[in-house]
Amino acid sequence: MQEGEIVIVNPSGIFVQVINLARRPDRLAKVSAELQSAGLNFDIQVAVDGQLDGYQSEFVSRGEIGCWKSHINAMREMVQKGASFSLVLEDDAVIRPVVNNLFLSKMTDLMERNNLDMLQIGFIESFYSASLKAGVLEFFISLLKSRGTRDISGARFVLGEFRAGTHAYIVNARLADAISRTVSEPPLIPWDGYLESLARGQIGRGDIRIARLVKSAVPQASRASQGLKVDSDIAS
Repeated sequence: MQEGEIVIVNPSGIFVQVINLARRPDRLAKVSAELQSAGLNFDIQVAVDGQLDGYQSEFVSRGEIGCWKSHINAMREMVQKGASFSLVLEDDAVIRPVVNNLFLSKMTDLMERNNLDMLQIGFIESFYSASLKAGVLEFFISLLKSRGTRDISGARFVLGEFRAGTHAYIVNARLADAISRTVSEPPLIPWDGYLESLARGQIGRGDIRIARLVKSAVPQASRASQGLKVDSDIAS
């Protein structure tokens, strides 16, 4: 594959990548069947196994290191293939029937209309639901904020937020290229924490625009029974 070659693997024009550990063929089989049922073609991005990788840190776990490097590789793959948008999925993402070519076309159109560089379409909702126990006032503030902005497509999104979970998001070429060129080794926070900081403008360039859907469209199977666990599960 030559650098800059345009590859469109779906009618929606989106390049779908599934990050999968070689030692988890069970997960790959499940998500592959779901994607095929949805009519979506995809590439497999072989995950970096954090348990085997030589990079060490006192601040992030081996699983988080594997997650970081795997997602950076997905960014680089997108740039190499010249895709305008990529849907990056971890192998434990659950592809609901709503996620198909029409849905993805609506999401990339939404991103272009609103100048978004990244749109999180799947996140861990239980973590945030539990946080609403703080009080009635906090509950209503969170409820109002979560209503987000209504796009002409009917979808609602919240600008400047990226919630815990990196199992399903769409990234454009501009941000993928910037991350590919500027990020080499994992910093002191997990990948979803890094994207959250980017979304809030705490790090990176001030013109980066990241948002999430108001309601997660893609659950994560490995978190269903783990409550508030927010670490990446990509290397477990």
